[in-house]
Amino acid sequence: MSTDARGTEALLVEIGTLELPARLLPGLSQSFADRLSAWLGQDGWIDESHGAATKTAFYTPRRLAVRISDIADLRPGQIRIQRGPTLAQAFDAQGQPQPAALGFAKSQGVSLEALTIESGRLIHRVSEPPVRLAERLPHLVEETLREIPADREMRWATGTPPFVRPIRSVLLLHGRTPVPGRVYGLPTGRFAQGHPIHHPDPVPINHPDEYESTLQAACVLLNRPGSGMLREHIWALIERSAQNWNPDWHPSRSAETLDEVSNLVEWPQAIAGSFPASFLDLPEPVIRAVLCGQQRVFPLADAAEHLAPGFVAIVNLESTDVDRVRAGEERVILPRLADALFFFEEDRHRPLAERAGELDGIIFEKRLGHLGLRRERLIRWMTLWSASLGLDPVLSREAAALVLCDLTTTLVREFPELAGEAGAHYARIQGSPDFVVQALREAYLPKTAEDLLPESALGGLLSLALRVDLLAGYFLVGEKPSGQRDPFALRRAAQGIVGILDPKTHPAFPHPTAGAPPLALETLFETALTGYLPPTHAHATIPALASELYDFTLDRLRARYLDEGGRIDAFEAVAALRPGTLADFRSRLDALEALAARPELATLIQMMKRVGHLLKKNPQDAPPANAPDTLSVPEPAEAELALRVADLESRVCADVAKGRYRPALESLLALEAPLATFFESVLVLTEDPSLRKQRLALLERIDGLLRSIADLERLQGA
Repeated sequence: MSTDARGTEALLVEIGTLELPARLLPGLSQSFADRLSAWLGQDGWIDESHGAATKTAFYTPRRLAVRISDIADLRPGQIRIQRGPTLAQAFDAQGQPQPAALGFAKSQGVSLEALTIESGRLIHRVSEPPVRLAERLPHLVEETLREIPADREMRWATGTPPFVRPIRSVLLLHGRTPVPGRVYGLPTGRFAQGHPIHHPDPVPINHPDEYESTLQAACVLLNRPGSGMLREHIWALIERSAQNWNPDWHPSRSAETLDEVSNLVEWPQAIAGSFPASFLDLPEPVIRAVLCGQQRVFPLADAAEHLAPGFVAIVNLESTDVDRVRAGEERVILPRLADALFFFEEDRHRPLAERAGELDGIIFEKRLGHLGLRRERLIRWMTLWSASLGLDPVLSREAAALVLCDLTTTLVREFPELAGEAGAHYARIQGSPDFVVQALREAYLPKTAEDLLPESALGGLLSLALRVDLLAGYFLVGEKPSGQRDPFALRRAAQGIVGILDPKTHPAFPHPTAGAPPLALETLFETALTGYLPPTHAHATIPALASELYDFTLDRLRARYLDEGGRIDAFEAVAALRPGTLADFRSRLDALEALAARPELATLIQMMKRVGHLLKKNPQDAPPANAPDTLSVPEPAEAELALRVADLESRVCADVAKGRYRPALESLLALEAPLATFFESVLVLTEDPSLRKQRLALLERIDGLLRSIADLERLQGA
């Protein structure tokens, strides 16, 4: 991009490193781009007079980079104003300077006489001369690198600030001009890192706009956060390789593995290989755990979607001896499959139920005891809650008794992601009922926000029990998520609870049987909290923690609802009533959404706010709930409204009791006209105390009816 009338150019910054962690790369890249762009904006280098500057983040396993448009080379001189204390703080009654004034002058490095007074404050004006980009950019880049959040950082030289991985090179290019300086002790320049094998020499970049094409010529394909271009390019290579290897097979896609592989390579090439067909006797999840999870290769399948004895691997170089690379991949995969087969065969000979005693030796959390105690709690919860859903208590207890036992197997210790899946296979082999086998397989679903939910009611309840117990335990000992910190994946557990209990996402999950208490969310947590031994601290009562867990889980429902396009005011109006179950919560939301476009509702909302204002303004006149009717003669509009309220009360209350919120709300819309007439012709806050109490009592009844569905005052109207 050529220099424009504003004297701005595109800026390219690349930080060359040793191999960065694949799972962190997209987040690190986006954070680097966002923070550097923010620093440049705050420091006055981005000219947005013709629109916002565009930034593009790039990354590969060995670099973080960003290109930002419209960066000035020269920042004009400016006046910086520092505001100090007020005059009352700065001087006493005799005009003598106080510590606040003296301290402010000292912090600015000037005498008290150098300060001025504006708008009742001490002011220090500093005239700053024009500044070149080269004087500031290396410092801003270094500050950006220091700010990037990372789980772990490394130091690689004395006096070097820490970073995720050692930094090897720094590219700073403004237009066609390199920006001189030092970042993390390294000199800056125009050179980027090429491919370590195919192009080991530094690659000169002539202009930021030529960054991608120049690196591609050096055998480096850049990735971008949120872009699927490289991922889809790699998948096309995998499909082509599979077709060439065996036309009857096709690759089995693993989104997680594909994401990880795309963050591990700069010049991807696909190579197909095979393994002995005897390993297909292993359960499919075990084979996938070895191929996808451990080796990051893609299994092949036949037309019937059964796994075939083949795979496709992605390597980071274009080899001249493909057969040798293939043999190397096969040589690594073969012993991994052999180990998995050995573990599976050894573990299957011992019944899961016999392993329960070993759970006493595995710590769940040092303050919460061992897994044996957790197993006992799960058995209690499954027995209790299955009765509400009409599920077989015998099967529920068996599923709860077995669900943790596979954690003691060698297979799960080697492949933790097979927990539940391994138990299901062993339970099937050992003769457990199909319902129990399916429940064990579904116990840890959903594993992510996009994952499948349990299909069976028993599996859904088992998954729910595991998550409720997990949240209750960690909240008891104060291990609550804060900010980005969530080491025990409690937010994910709460998302799973919402997914299971939300009838919109999981309509197959059963409702309580007739006469049985509902699975109220807060009650579930309170029950789970009472199942733990007294914790080592008592900072909060069980009801308070249950209420906090309710709010924590409801936050996940709020996010889900807003992603669906819902209105935040409608959600908050329902949340104010704290419905017991998510099914009830959804029913109330559905009623509000169904009638949102009705003009009567918008008018009623405004009147509801007036009703609430009157009741809050005169709490001393608010009658008790069981106050007898007064004998004052009502005005015609008041009498008409009272008759309409009396007619609606029994009907609306009956509908609300049955969860029929839409017809209840439709009935309440009939209050709009008589309530409007009432407000036009009747003075509520009359001087007559008897009349005032009578009219406030009527409004109190209306308020109670309208709040029986949602807190309509929180709605914004049409």
